[in-house]
Amino acid sequence: MEDKEFDRLLKTSRIRLTDKERAVIKRDIEDILEYFNAIDKADPGNVEPAYQPTEVAATMRDDVVKGCDFPDQILKNTKTHKQYVLGPDI
Repeated sequence: MEDKEFDRLLKTSRIRLTDKERAVIKRDIEDILEYFNAIDKADPGNVEPAYQPTEVAATMRDDVVKGCDFPDQILKNTKTHKQYVLGPDI
């Protein structure tokens, strides 16, 4: 990275650094840019894009209706009508 580019970056970022800090930060930015250059040179070939880091299989489950032994206790703290929970008016 050229000194002129680095100075512009510091000015745009409104960052003031000591000479020692400038050297460290400039070297870090150059290392980051080298990593990006290496990524740019990589040939992905016919590799499918990965939209998730791990494979996810769409699994379906059977819906099983289960009864409740104590519906009155569950519904006693809610507004109900014929054992249906009443929600807010929209």
